[in-house]
Amino acid sequence: MGQCGLTAQEVEGEKEIEIGYLLLRKFWGRGFATEAAIAARDYGFHTFGYERLVSLIDTGNRASRRVAEKVGLTLEKEVWKWNKMVCVYAINKGSVAT
Repeated sequence: MGQCGLTAQEVEGEKEIEIGYLLLRKFWGRGFATEAAIAARDYGFHTFGYERLVSLIDTGNRASRRVAEKVGLTLEKEVWKWNKMVCVYAINKGSVAT
């Protein structure tokens, strides 16, 4: 069906932990990415104790940007990575209702 999880990334020279998600097209639009990303967010905060998580999303990928927003991440900035501009969405542990 796809994959979702936490992975280390470098963003403008800083180490970040990313919530990444990628689903096969036939599973799009059913809420699976949002559900999986929420689980990854909660696991990152509560099990690993991370204070901040990000998602790096192609600027034109509206669906992935909506998933990030549903999970509680907000657009922080755009950066050059992977030879293109990507959006950096971020969330801090303190902003998630427990």
